[in-house]
Amino acid sequence: MILTVKKFLINEDNDYERMTSRVGQMRIFLDHILAGRVPNEKFGKDSVLQYCRSLVEGQREAAEGLAAGSWSVSPAPGEVEEEDRIDYHFFPTYIALSTLVYCAAQDPRVSEIPSYHEVLKKGFAFAVSANLDGYGFNSLFQQLEAVLILGSGLCPAYLLEHPDSSPALLARLKELGAEYKERLEKNDTVLAFGGDYKKQFTIACTLLEPLLN
Repeated sequence: MILTVKKFLINEDNDYERMTSRVGQMRIFLDHILAGRVPNEKFGKDSVLQYCRSLVEGQREAAEGLAAGSWSVSPAPGEVEEEDRIDYHFFPTYIALSTLVYCAAQDPRVSEIPSYHEVLKKGFAFAVSANLDGYGFNSLFQQLEAVLILGSGLCPAYLLEHPDSSPALLARLKELGAEYKERLEKNDTVLAFGGDYKKQFTIACTLLEPLLN
């Protein structure tokens, strides 16, 4: 069974397990879209359009502990521990941005949703506010995941086409693309906790290639 998400929703409370599940569902649904499994007979283009509309309409305003422009799943962002902000504020934002950009490339109606481009601009500003870095010993892994999510959703191409939408994010992705390329050349792809992520760095460089030319 293919997991689908009908609407972007903020969690009812700051239950970390439930928030993790909500972000995970957004990520799995994006993966289905990227793989071409959605839209399908049971969840058609109109349903995807409605989901994208809910993302546009659901972008968060500024709140205590949260700048404007995110898709944080926390109802009380100020109560989220610092080490968990990437997971619950930033990762759903990367996923939402990737979903909106990719779906618009497949269905032009998505980009016609009112405030679509303005929402992306605010989202990109929030996304780059943490410099795409992670937290603590997990920082590089989370950074790489952020780049893979944004890259898979064609965000680099969108930023090249609309450079005024986020010069800061465009510059940061170019910088990371160059860093990852150098890592591959030096065979420096083992992260702090011991895993070799050569495959992921290679994919990231491929996704960022338009920015490296």
